[in-house]
Amino acid sequence: QYCTAGQGWFCGQAWTLTAIMRVLPLVALALLRERVRALRELLLEERAALTRREPDVLNAVVQRKQQCLAQLQQSEDARTRLLARHRGSDWAALLGALDPALAAPWEELRADLQQVAELNRVNERIVARTRRSTERLLSMLRGQFDPVGVYDRSGQRRAPGARRPITKA
Repeated sequence: QYCTAGQGWFCGQAWTLTAIMRVLPLVALALLRERVRALRELLLEERAALTRREPDVLNAVVQRKQQCLAQLQQSEDARTRLLARHRGSDWAALLGALDPALAAPWEELRADLQQVAELNRVNERIVARTRRSTERLLSMLRGQFDPVGVYDRSGQRRAPGARRPITKA
């Protein structure tokens, strides 16, 4: 039976404690998966801001991402406490013991987590590449860049350590 507007989460049903305890892990997994998907969207926004070089947009996305990560950390802390309460070390096994129907949502969540991890690695590479490029340009402006294999106007290869600032103040 589906809830209609105004009925609330329990839909007017007389829920037993056993029924609630069966539903709660599924609700918790759904909430966690929703948070992981929100993080996925934020990582995609972050990538777009990085590639378009929009620092204001990037700062806003990073703030939202930090909030999302804090929520995910709370969920992880709760999961760890539940696992410790059941004296377990294997989350999948615990879910299977609680309800075998939880195995599929857990695997879907794990797939989402793997996708988020890959998106994060891509963003890290973009940040690292941008940082290296910026540092290289700043070094050139300061005259601290040692171009290997670059020749001067006379066709002579410049000696390593030779400094020639591009600009002077």
